[in-house]
Amino acid sequence: MFTPPPTRPLTLAQTLLYSCASIGLNLMSVTVSTWLLYFWAPPPGSGRTQYLSVTLVGVLLTLGRVWDAIIDPVIGYWSDVTQNRWGRRRPFLLFATPVAALALVLVWTPPAQGSGLLNAVYFLGVTILFYTGLSLVGIPYDSSLAEMGDTATERLRLSMWKNILGVAGVLAGALVVGPLFAAVGPPTMGLVVGLMGLGTVWLTLLAFRERGIPEAQPLPIGESLRLTFRNQPFLILFASALLIYTAYAMLLADLPYFVTLVVGRGEQEVSLFQGVVVLLMVLSAPLWNRLARSFPCRYLLVAAMLGLAGTSALTFGVGLVPGVPLFAQALLTLALLGPFLGGYFVLVYAMMGSVVDYDAMLTGARREAIYYGAFSLAVGLGPSLAALVLPFIFERYGYTAVQPLGVRVVFLVTAFLALLGVFAFQGYQLGDTPAQTRQNLGMKDD
Repeated sequence: MFTPPPTRPLTLAQTLLYSCASIGLNLMSVTVSTWLLYFWAPPPGSGRTQYLSVTLVGVLLTLGRVWDAIIDPVIGYWSDVTQNRWGRRRPFLLFATPVAALALVLVWTPPAQGSGLLNAVYFLGVTILFYTGLSLVGIPYDSSLAEMGDTATERLRLSMWKNILGVAGVLAGALVVGPLFAAVGPPTMGLVVGLMGLGTVWLTLLAFRERGIPEAQPLPIGESLRLTFRNQPFLILFASALLIYTAYAMLLADLPYFVTLVVGRGEQEVSLFQGVVVLLMVLSAPLWNRLARSFPCRYLLVAAMLGLAGTSALTFGVGLVPGVPLFAQALLTLALLGPFLGGYFVLVYAMMGSVVDYDAMLTGARREAIYYGAFSLAVGLGPSLAALVLPFIFERYGYTAVQPLGVRVVFLVTAFLALLGVFAFQGYQLGDTPAQTRQNLGMKDD
């Protein structure tokens, strides 16, 4: 079995620089997830131009995200087998980030007023370009975590800081994106966010380190994919993550409708509610890191999913509690979502390092990127499923100021998905270190 040579522990400065890419990647992704559906298919009576129907946007988004999900493992394999003087990961961060930033501007510039075929074709093209560019950056970057950290403790700390800076970037963006959307228009908003993403990803390269890989013939892509999708712990984590990412994407896309139609606030105030959620995600990250020193990550992940289910169900009832202002109810319930979302994202990416270590025990190879690429199937398919389900809920139950029940029902659906995520996670037995994994699975020591 190939064991990477030990490296010096990361300094705090290296950890923070490395984590900077999460600011830009999360900011670009959340901006599109939050505002894309609302921009192209605004609620009736809002006074905004409807470029496509809400159902068609859902179908096109699904097609684009399915494409993205399919190519993600291929991108991971490409990164794993890349060999040049810049390394396996750096070239992707350097050259693909400008592509994603450019697409982030183009996605807000429909070629025609009103709904039509031209807008549909354009929408599909630019969203595919955006998500492909984002994957070409995100998969090599995420997979590098297992190389940057030698121990479970170091990987969890890296994941924590990636999450903190990522949601801090979203928080900073929330203070800018919403007002920019309303004040100067979506294209300018896209330009600002794209430049922020480009700068933070390139800043990460200052602390980026890669370790040598064994000089052996890489596995063919078909064999590599087969081994990946026969890894039972990975499949369990994948299935659970697919459900959680579907729920998360539904929450993001529903937020502008919830704030404007249920709470009765303006578009510019969406950023306030989004900011509260991500602030609590940031503040809770050190707590989850501390808890992971005393409890296995797999138990904490279940707790995060159960918390997400409970708080999502509570949000359905916003406005139904007598004597409490509607605004306060909405702010409180959304704030409660933050710690559980933050905990989930901190834990799941650290646990992927254990999956990679387990694969190395079985194959003797280090195949970080193909696992993170395959995991991105869940990250990509989740929003695709959300894009299909959300318009159906809106059309069936209503998404207008007079009848906003569909906007509320979304929270019940996300609660149900989170509970399904807990059920799908049953049977995951990997430990937080290779030694714990061998003990849990009854494997013999090398």
